[in-house]
Amino acid sequence: MKEFEFRFSCGTVFLKLPRSTLEQAAMVKIFIGNLSQDAEKDEIEALFTQYGTVTECAKYKNYAFVHMEDRKSATKAIRELHLYKLHGRPINVEPSRGKNQGPVKLHIANVEKGFDDELRELFEEYGTVTECAIVKNFAFVHMSNSDEAMDAIKGLDNTDFQGKRIHVQISKSRPRGYEEEEYPPPPGRGGYYPPRFPGERPEPPYRGR
Repeated sequence: MKEFEFRFSCGTVFLKLPRSTLEQAAMVKIFIGNLSQDAEKDEIEALFTQYGTVTECAKYKNYAFVHMEDRKSATKAIRELHLYKLHGRPINVEPSRGKNQGPVKLHIANVEKGFDDELRELFEEYGTVTECAIVKNFAFVHMSNSDEAMDAIKGLDNTDFQGKRIHVQISKSRPRGYEEEEYPPPPGRGGYYPPRFPGERPEPPYRGR
């Protein structure tokens, strides 16, 4: 069992989850298209095993699904295997589309200016980064969906970047391009945008750690 801490205005809640539940939540499902009918399940699995642990692989006619144990491994496999030629055909490799696929804006505190490219590369280990900008001593990173964003938060919050300890959380400002009805304005003065994803909470003032 692993214990998680959630803080609310009314107090702190501790939640224990079985390891199997956590592992299942961390797994990434990958779609592989344009497969030759000659391609076998075992050789598809072997391709992805080069990048990390494959927990499941299923082949159907000209497409397949592969489940990988963690997002960093899956992201690297997607990057390097997309358009890879298997039995003479370039295969299409991409994350399987499911729920929580809307873009997410992350706020990163305590960032040194001038390292935009390095910051983007850091977050790209966890998924697709559509925008990255450092402003003064903080930055905003836009990721393509909430699953990738949550993995980036887990992996990068309270870690060292260019000699400083950074703090990563979901931004309370709305992602660029979102419709008003999907992301309504805050209610009254001093409000914040309501959470759109499970576990999201407004940004607390940064006090350092």
